[in-house]
Amino acid sequence: MGTKHICFLLVSFLLIGCFSDDDSYSSGDIRVTTTDAFNIDNQVNYMVGDTLFFTQKFSRYLKEDGYNNELLDVYETTKDEEFGYGFDLQKFSEFSNSFGTVYIDSEYLITTGSYISDYYYYNNNNGVAAQLNETKDAYESKVGIVLAESGDFKLDFSNVYFRNQYDYYTYGKINLDIEHRFTDETKAILEFTVLEQ
Repeated sequence: MGTKHICFLLVSFLLIGCFSDDDSYSSGDIRVTTTDAFNIDNQVNYMVGDTLFFTQKFSRYLKEDGYNNELLDVYETTKDEEFGYGFDLQKFSEFSNSFGTVYIDSEYLITTGSYISDYYYYNNNNGVAAQLNETKDAYESKVGIVLAESGDFKLDFSNVYFRNQYDYYTYGKINLDIEHRFTDETKAILEFTVLEQ
């Protein structure tokens, strides 16, 4: 193959790359962090039928990596009024001598937000949404879990990401992932026991 053919192929590949349609499906990916957004009941003993509650709140304005003094306005950036997030509930099994994941039926999940299983991607097994509050300064949710069975449980918030409803096919839509961290990591997991009445 001659030098002209090789040059022609290289130029062709470059031109194809320039006219590629990939840009129409991409959008901005922004990652920010919030800390200590959860307030969890600190109770360790419940009875079957009790409800364990937790609340969540993070500011609409978050520090973005790489920007020293400016805060990212989450709502203005995404135009989203809710962010989905998930949490894990685990129950101890005598058979396996370990904790295993429990999926909560919507009948036993009480939330001020919406259920997100159909349209959000999240890492955890049980999902709800944090909604922009009335004063439009924070995203909040209150969640109750009706404890329908006895046993030893763990409520785990150690791997929580708040995510907006992202659409890959909408040009210019911002994909925002908000990672949650606890200042004190021991507060990320609540161990509790549910007793028969």
